[in-house]
Amino acid sequence: MVGLFVGGWYPSEEKAIMITPLFTMAGSLLTMAFPILMLLSGKHTAFVPWLILVSNLLLSLALFSTFSQRRVLVLHRGVHLSVVLFVASVVTVFIDQISNWISLAFCFGLFFTTYRVAEKTSAGFGVQFRREWDVKTYLQLDPSRLNHWKVMNAKPTNGLMALSRTKQQLAVMYCEFEDDGCWLHLDVFSDQIFNLEHFLVEEE
Repeated sequence: MVGLFVGGWYPSEEKAIMITPLFTMAGSLLTMAFPILMLLSGKHTAFVPWLILVSNLLLSLALFSTFSQRRVLVLHRGVHLSVVLFVASVVTVFIDQISNWISLAFCFGLFFTTYRVAEKTSAGFGVQFRREWDVKTYLQLDPSRLNHWKVMNAKPTNGLMALSRTKQQLAVMYCEFEDDGCWLHLDVFSDQIFNLEHFLVEEE
């Protein structure tokens, strides 16, 4: 995605570190393969629920590690679906009336949804910008942007200050407080061009 650069905004230097998601997802493939062999052979099936549980925990770690690197992923449907699949797999794995194949299917679904989110995150999908911000200045977006942006907290905070969810993009804004001052971050998850001109009232 290309962002139209405007004075005051700087491309974020943060890069996704995907070592943890990579190794945990690779490990989960192994712990999902053994239950398949056990169920097909009918041997050592008592270990199947525990191996599925380990697979879910590894995948949840991969998802959390990916999610924690991009605030905007809190809006991503792939993350929401992954959470649902995780809960479904964990809940069904120890219910005797439900086949372990069902729980294993949920686990495989969790793998693919987590992989899709991690793949785009590792590829640097979207764009991230930041700019210096006065901690005493409240966030004000240009009125023309308010039709698809919602300001949740105008006061500078490390939590979500504003968000946008449309068919074309997911985006969030938040502040980070560092030794050199306060920085306002804009994290956009989209393949569309994001125009920074006339984005903040301050810039008019």
